[in-house]
Amino acid sequence: MIAGLSDGLGAVWAGVAALPAYQKHVENSDKMWKPVEQKRTVVEKWVKTELATLNASCRTLFYPFSGPDFLHVHLLFPGCRDVVMIGLEPAGTLPDKARILEKPQKYFSKLEESLIHILTLSYFRTQSMKEDFFGKEVPELDGTLAPILFMMARTGHRVDKVERVQLDWDGKVVPWTGVLPDPPEPAETPGRGRKRKPVKKNWKPYSGLRYTYQAAGDTAPRTLTYFSCNLANEVFREVDGILIRSDLQKYLRSLDISTTYTKAASYLMHQNNFSWIRDLILERSPSYLQDDSGMPLAAFDPKKWDLTFYGHYDAPIQLFAEKMQEDLASRYASRKNVKPLPFGIGYKVYPGLSNLQLAIRKK
Repeated sequence: MIAGLSDGLGAVWAGVAALPAYQKHVENSDKMWKPVEQKRTVVEKWVKTELATLNASCRTLFYPFSGPDFLHVHLLFPGCRDVVMIGLEPAGTLPDKARILEKPQKYFSKLEESLIHILTLSYFRTQSMKEDFFGKEVPELDGTLAPILFMMARTGHRVDKVERVQLDWDGKVVPWTGVLPDPPEPAETPGRGRKRKPVKKNWKPYSGLRYTYQAAGDTAPRTLTYFSCNLANEVFREVDGILIRSDLQKYLRSLDISTTYTKAASYLMHQNNFSWIRDLILERSPSYLQDDSGMPLAAFDPKKWDLTFYGHYDAPIQLFAEKMQEDLASRYASRKNVKPLPFGIGYKVYPGLSNLQLAIRKK
């Protein structure tokens, strides 16, 4: 229903399927999906050539600053069976049919509006997500769930289960209770006295969703776990910074990351306030695919990383003009280890202007 795929709708949605607003949603969804279909063959061919090894050995894909971008998980990393995505946007809840029937045109129009940028530009605009995924205009669109389900269905995946989850203080994913007790008191250290107790506060658990799903031809289920978290060191939008959240730190350190991916990431990891997550990726991820908005070139020690460059880079878009990397521009200008990128992606979405960098840790 969410994906505008009328074939296979169960009887429970018959009342919605008959609505003119839904029939218009089907038509609009088909139109919005056409650019993806036109791009898909080109991307898949490139992935089979350039990311074949990554996909063949992929256990867990880590996608920070992702928003609800399942589309590029599917296009670039079809071999990854477990995916962890993190964004500031809420995880979301399943829409209630009765509420949709009250104002169906408003629901479907807002859903389409929330998807237009990812389907045409290849990324979600940060400012738009503040309006689209917090239930401000349409309470039933209260997070990333609807766009993720849209993209899963449109890419031919079958969703078996969606569970609401949270983290405990050991960094384990557990069923949602909405409650997070104070962390355990630190143990005494012999000869050093007692460690200082953490200041008590109204701890809020991280809200997440775990999707269990299958692609065509799968013989075993896949999982996608999305958590709404602040990955900055310090507080942002009244959400705890990662430096005071041992539950999030333990969870991320526990991941058996095979590869990390970032795109249109607002150059956040160019800032010192995102040093924790930047260091985690550099320490724990065997490979990392990004555009220039991920990490600066200077973050990659040439003694530890082999870099391959794709596409074209000369300057960021005007909004991020101050993030210009002269060293990266020089590398692209030298054409050393620079390969073509036959599709558009990231902020400079048009073919011939986009860039990606693939970093592989040296053995």
